Amino acid sequence: MAYKAGRCRLGVILKARRIKIAVFGEMINMSPSQLRDYISGRKPTMSLNVAMTIASALSIRIEELYEWDYIPPSERVRRTKKE
Repeated sequence: MAYKAGRCRLGVILKARRIKIAVFGEMINMSPSQLRDYISGRKPTMSLNVAMTIASALSIRIEELYEWDYIPPSERVRRTKKE
């Protein structure tokens, strides 16, 4: 099965926990503007290292940081090796 990361849920999670972006950024040593970029979608996905840092600080699984879209086989693009 193939999936694609959809909308980032970080803003929803922080809001539900009543954690301000600036305070959370300080906790994980990341700038609030970088966090806002993920939340707003200006940066579509975060690196695995960033996702793990954020998930660990929030005590959640990495998968919970995004909405996930299933990609049916008919829409998948196969990559071929260059010869």
